[in-house]
Amino acid sequence: MRYELRRAETAEELAAMHRMRRDVLFAARGRAGVYNDAHPDDAASNHLKFLLMLDGEPVGTARLDLVQGMGKLRLVVIVPEHQRRGHGAAMEQLIAEHAYGLGITTLLVNSAPDAVGFYEKRGWQRELWDAGELQGMASDCVQMAKYL
Repeated sequence: MRYELRRAETAEELAAMHRMRRDVLFAARGRAGVYNDAHPDDAASNHLKFLLMLDGEPVGTARLDLVQGMGKLRLVVIVPEHQRRGHGAAMEQLIAEHAYGLGITTLLVNSAPDAVGFYEKRGWQRELWDAGELQGMASDCVQMAKYL
């Protein structure tokens, strides 16, 4: 097994990223038709979009927003057929290494409730870092932080 954390930039890479987000984070959670492929947050220059490639095939995606010396991990997905096989841990580690290389020492995430255990096993801790973000679609999320 060979992993690669790749910036999602080409039309094909962006299509794979959007498909994973739409299918796993929105449609599978009863929010079909809500996802916006052209959301302006994806266009910000400080928002880095990644694909996790496994032997050349995209199996996961996440966005790392660089904000005030911290990294906010967003829209984290491992496709269902590849979940619970260590790929999420590999992607989290590769993103943490990338962030650290950029001088980021604090990562933040709004975790889905069913992912809290995953993050805790990876060294994240529950920490309220912006209550304002826990509105709307993120109202059931648990805020967490990891110090690199």
